[in-house]
Amino acid sequence: MSELENLDQLRHNNTNLRLTDRFDLFAGTSTGGLLTSLYLLPDKEDKTKARYTAQEVFEFYKEFGPKIFRLTPLQIIKSGGGLFRSRYDENVLYEFAKKLMGETYVSEVLKDCLITSYDMSSRKALLFSRYSCGKYGDGADYKMYDIARSTSAAPTYFAPSYIKAKDDTSRHLVDGGIYANNPSMCAIVESMKLWPEEPFEKLMMVSAGTGKVEKPYFYEQTRRFGYLGWLVPIIDILMSSVSETVDYQTRQIFALSNNSHSYFRIEPLLTGCDTRMDNASKKNMVALETAAQSYLDHNFHVLESIVENFTKA
Repeated sequence: MSELENLDQLRHNNTNLRLTDRFDLFAGTSTGGLLTSLYLLPDKEDKTKARYTAQEVFEFYKEFGPKIFRLTPLQIIKSGGGLFRSRYDENVLYEFAKKLMGETYVSEVLKDCLITSYDMSSRKALLFSRYSCGKYGDGADYKMYDIARSTSAAPTYFAPSYIKAKDDTSRHLVDGGIYANNPSMCAIVESMKLWPEEPFEKLMMVSAGTGKVEKPYFYEQTRRFGYLGWLVPIIDILMSSVSETVDYQTRQIFALSNNSHSYFRIEPLLTGCDTRMDNASKKNMVALETAAQSYLDHNFHVLESIVENFTKA
């Protein structure tokens, strides 16, 4: 997204342009929820401007990723390597969010948003949004660092979050990725709520994935799988297939509305990378950047088409 923002600035000769100047609704799950939270923060001095550039957010990731996913000997013992309790100390993630987001509430963000989480107590999806604050008041208004902590509370990696709204309503939440790791369809529904009079043909969507993994499982291997053998592959398959299904559904909706030219899916192929979400080693970060750059080198026309659509809007 930093490359998209940079290209937009270059094409329009305006270094002040931000993603928030181009999109009316931001949606995100897990790491996408973190990104959404950071993109939408208002500047401390000028509340109409974004606090961070997309490039600055990218640099934050590189700085804090290794700290968040740092596994100390004590943490290994306490968690049993993730067998007995969450693998990582959630307080490190919490402090990262607090440091960058301050005391901003979701009602104060620059644009409408939809950030996913799941309430373990009520067994219901919880979608954080500025729209909900207007409809339900303080009971839907949470601090952005609490939202960031909740949307990224991936089971086995981090403990569930326990947060309170402005009216002291409490929630017990985990990562929204357990039901919406690709929130594109959620975003479409939210846009219909926000702008019911707008025709679908006017909608443009940029959907940025976390990378495509082409790891085959062969018959001779899977035919011998038992419970333990299926444990990792089934999670991997479920996560990727759900995201692919949502991409298919979204693509078809745009096509049926004669608007297929306004749906953009950015999904780099992760070759030469360790795709485990907690591998934030320097070597793997370089490999991920290389994969992203390779995608840009071969698909730069996608970014150019998006920027061209900005001009038409």
